[in-house]
Amino acid sequence: MIPGDFILAHRDHFVARLISRAQARRFRGRDAVYAHWSHAGIIVPGDCVIEAEAHGIVRSPLTKYRPGEFRTVALGEQLDAPARERVVAYAERQVGQAFGFLDMFGASVYLLTGVPVRIVRRHHEICSSLVVRALQQGGLLTDLDPALTLPADLAKRFDVP
Repeated sequence: MIPGDFILAHRDHFVARLISRAQARRFRGRDAVYAHWSHAGIIVPGDCVIEAEAHGIVRSPLTKYRPGEFRTVALGEQLDAPARERVVAYAERQVGQAFGFLDMFGASVYLLTGVPVRIVRRHHEICSSLVVRALQQGGLLTDLDPALTLPADLAKRFDVP
């Protein structure tokens, strides 16, 4: 794991199950495997991950995840050293910011209806928008709208079944 890479996680709690089920409404057929992933975070130095949790954006040790519960998405040469530094710096600056409950509502409407609803607040993030915005700082995923990107979208983009 190299800082600037990211994780996709599958957790077993109520909200995570709702996210996976809602994603399954949009990700069907061969894409259904991507709906398994309900969470994402940016890997930072010290074997840690910066992630958006219900209580805000936090820095957590990767050891909080059990083996098999997450997968590292190694970006390899897609990010050079300066780009990785920008990705990590962005993620680090977000620690302490609030969770994006309105963002989550908009994403839920999008999942359930297919209507892209962007309801966002400045300095509020959901896990996947945090990852997208951080990677955009490194020059990746510039075509994605962070407010409408979910863990399953990231899984599909990087082919993590």
